[in-house]
Amino acid sequence: MILGYTRISSVKQQDGHSLDYQKQKINEYCSLKELPITEVFSEVDSGGNDDRIILSKVKKLISLGQVKCVVVWKLDRLSRSMLGGLQFIQFCKEHDTRVVCISDNLDSGNESSELMINILLSIAQEERRQIKTRCNMGRNMMWKNNQIPYPKIPFGYTRKNDTLVLNEDSKTVEYIFRKYNVLAKMKHLTKRQRTERLIKLLERNKYTFNGKKFRWWNVRDILSQTLYSGSISWKGEIKESHYPTVISKRLFNQVQMTLK
Repeated sequence: MILGYTRISSVKQQDGHSLDYQKQKINEYCSLKELPITEVFSEVDSGGNDDRIILSKVKKLISLGQVKCVVVWKLDRLSRSMLGGLQFIQFCKEHDTRVVCISDNLDSGNESSELMINILLSIAQEERRQIKTRCNMGRNMMWKNNQIPYPKIPFGYTRKNDTLVLNEDSKTVEYIFRKYNVLAKMKHLTKRQRTERLIKLLERNKYTFNGKKFRWWNVRDILSQTLYSGSISWKGEIKESHYPTVISKRLFNQVQMTLK
């Protein structure tokens, strides 16, 4: 069989990298070359992750000797890592499977393409390294300026004009801290029982976590988030923040004592 493979790093990607665009180009190429394509596999995952679920499924079919050719729009859809990309192509060669990269005009069945494959994979790996370096520099600068250096925003906050403001969910956060502190004083309850009771109370009062029912890990993450009491933490360091608080440091510390 002949398979197509498309990938984007996030659902926000559009234009020349979208899944639909890649699939369209693959189908057009196969039609032009009269290649009877069987199926086009798609997934949303980082190119730096060489253990992607869908790609692993494709490799399984290749290992069973069921795939004659894998068609992709660009080589970096297979991997951002030079080693990962080369290993995949080598894996395909060992199982008599061609890899065709349309945009890069490469065909692993053609010996003259091998040098260009190595060059392009090296470029992709260097781009990924530079992106990582720039991101780390940006995070370090934000930390230096007493700002949150990571993209994930704690529950109860919203980004607005390069800062964080409290939203309606902050009331739920305050409720969780106060109720857990009360439950912690009931010495006959274990940590698990406290959390279970708290989750029942949240459900009874129709409090939700991003529109869904609270789970124990949601409660755990909220109770351990230092930002709610006016501090930010990163890589083992703690600093005072300028972001609005939800609870007092006293309440936060009391809860931490019961979580140990």
